[in-house]
Amino acid sequence: MTSHNCVPSPAKKAKTTTSWRSWKGELEANNGKRFGLQDLLPGFTLRLEHRQGGTLATHRGEERILLYRSDKKGAIAKIIYSSEIQEQPSLQSSVAELQKNIAQAKIHVLDVKSQYRGRDLGGLLFSEAITHLKSKYCNNDDNEDDDFNTNEPLKSDYEQKQLYDVNCSLEAEEDVTRHGKLIAFYLRLGCHVVSKRVQYISDNDFAYRKVPMQVTLKAATTAARKRKRSSLMSKASFLPVQLVGDAGKITVTPSGGSEAGMKFDWLINQADDGVQFSTTHGNFLIASPSGSVTILDQVDDSYSDVDGWATFVPLHISDEIDHDDSPLQQSSSRSLWVLRSCHGTFLTADSVSKCFSCTKLPSFWQANGSNLSLACTSDTPPRRHHYLQCWKLQTHEYVQSMRSRFLNFSLGKATLFEALGWIHTFPAYPFHAWSCEDNNGSSMVSSPSLRTLSFLMAEAAREEGLPDWVQLVALFHELGETVKKLDPNNTGKMADSIYDWTISTRSRVVGCAIPNCATFSEFRHLNTDVLDARYSTDTGVYEPNCGLDNVLLLWSGPEYMYHLLRHNQTALPLEALAMVRYYLLGDWHEHHEHTSITNEYDEDMLPWVSDFDRLRRKTRLECLDCVDLSDEQCEYLWDSHYSRMAAKYDCDRLFAW
Repeated sequence: MTSHNCVPSPAKKAKTTTSWRSWKGELEANNGKRFGLQDLLPGFTLRLEHRQGGTLATHRGEERILLYRSDKKGAIAKIIYSSEIQEQPSLQSSVAELQKNIAQAKIHVLDVKSQYRGRDLGGLLFSEAITHLKSKYCNNDDNEDDDFNTNEPLKSDYEQKQLYDVNCSLEAEEDVTRHGKLIAFYLRLGCHVVSKRVQYISDNDFAYRKVPMQVTLKAATTAARKRKRSSLMSKASFLPVQLVGDAGKITVTPSGGSEAGMKFDWLINQADDGVQFSTTHGNFLIASPSGSVTILDQVDDSYSDVDGWATFVPLHISDEIDHDDSPLQQSSSRSLWVLRSCHGTFLTADSVSKCFSCTKLPSFWQANGSNLSLACTSDTPPRRHHYLQCWKLQTHEYVQSMRSRFLNFSLGKATLFEALGWIHTFPAYPFHAWSCEDNNGSSMVSSPSLRTLSFLMAEAAREEGLPDWVQLVALFHELGETVKKLDPNNTGKMADSIYDWTISTRSRVVGCAIPNCATFSEFRHLNTDVLDARYSTDTGVYEPNCGLDNVLLLWSGPEYMYHLLRHNQTALPLEALAMVRYYLLGDWHEHHEHTSITNEYDEDMLPWVSDFDRLRRKTRLECLDCVDLSDEQCEYLWDSHYSRMAAKYDCDRLFAW
């Protein structure tokens, strides 16, 4: 392709890293540091406490398990139960029962304070009580050990303690607001209804029912030794945590493989070398060397190093910049973490299967202490760094200076098809971890080019039967990045080292109050405009309902491309120009902000802009694993279809850049 008055820099693989501390380097720097539960989710932790008898006890053999917050007095949840050995069989006992050693237990109270419900803490307390009853009556703790070795001789019957079956009863008390919910809760915990005789009780205006239920615990035998449930009583600290992906709770399959993928309520526990994740029923999340992730079933003894395989080391990727003298304000709910297994792999939530897995390439998590969640995110350190710099640099004054510099279109002349050839060296996904360069300067995993993404989006518009000018805009809308080729000593150098404004990222209006929904709003404190009273109102420096055509947006590649198409007086319709400029303005077309400055014309354009953004997002998802188009394939698509459209809308000639 021959340029006209434009001398772009030689084609080479586009750099996607900057001079800031790379995420890979930071992982290596943090390798020896010990990040724990309180680093990941700062604030309070929980602990369990077991008590027997005491002055508050009202039942024979009464025990309590209490759940406490580390920063407050008083229990936030409790379970009260009692147990004793049945010394004399009842008259109703069957012959089989008379031949067994039976212990009787009863759950008297299971209560979780209302503000702590919804995390299955009740299930945790119930499971802890059952674990204690099993240890007390059903298991021979001397022989029944997690590290049990079948080659060692068993103790004699004389040396073993007497084992008992346990009949543990309770009454599920439900009012009309929880009808059926409490019964279902206990059924999930292994209980069953023992009688159809339900008591209905009315106390003035309050009515409820009592449903008798029971769970039977069997004494362990030498023929069927089971791995004991791990009690959290010995854990110094833990927290309930939501492990979520793009589609909500993440699915995991028990190690036995007998059940389909399930979703659980999770706890995060402090371990010696990191953190461990367990269900509220005591099953630990296990990472295998093959990359599969499962929960360890209580009857599974196939894992030799349970503690090691269940431990994940949290490593933090900060938002700080090397060349800044002072660290930036951190946002604990947004900054990124990785969870590394003992095999050197990284925990992730597969976006396709919605299941846990471990991969060689890092997957990033965002820890939110306010709602106690860990969310697997598509966000990456390079993307956060880009938006951080965007917030820091893109002020009203900055945008005005960039418009003055570039809107005289003095960089040279070239056709749009020539510009398409230049962007084949730019990655379609510059912020993906696998698009970043390693320490040797080579890409970790190849990424499709921006040219390929542009042609595929145009083809997607064609397949949907959208107007030909929409197809043309889909093909040309990313060409603003070519400024790095046309202005290598200034724009190109800045893109490589500090901030690449040509990349298409979410935009916003400058010169007025910034909406709370703005992308990466946690960095807004870095922008000096937020301290300027002129820009603090909904209209700011603009007239009410002046229309988006009369406001300033962030200076970006699409913003430059919009002005380039207008300056070169193409025959594209106004809807096409609106799509190029506003598809990144999600504050407007997604969240319906800026109603004080938009007008009726903007409302007419909104459906076109919104649909164009939908098409772009869809294509980007489908292009993730696609093969890069060759020069010959791109030229064929251009010659056979898009060249005629370019001629129709006067886009096939030399443009001033």
